[in-house]
Amino acid sequence: MSETRTQPTELRPLTISRVLEIDWADGSTSRLSFETLRVECPCAECKGHTPEQAQIITGKEDVNLTDIQAVGNYAVQLFFSDGHSTGIYTWEYLRLLADRAGSA
Repeated sequence: MSETRTQPTELRPLTISRVLEIDWADGSTSRLSFETLRVECPCAECKGHTPEQAQIITGKEDVNLTDIQAVGNYAVQLFFSDGHSTGIYTWEYLRLLADRAGSA
């Protein structure tokens, strides 16, 4: 992937609509629901260390994003209202989720 395609310029959590908007350096904007971000958490607890260990996460329709913290210059750590906060979301992973959702 090109760097501009996976380099965000702004992240906006929209709490009423429960959506994270991401402006990318290539000029596009993605919209990912908090639910999608939570159920697609890339941490080992959710995804496991092998595909067979992956958990199916459900019941997160009403989850909120409570905080976003930068992880170096390559990712963010998202904090959710259900207490989950162990996932590190790289820019490439966020763009992949956006592409899958058809929002980028």
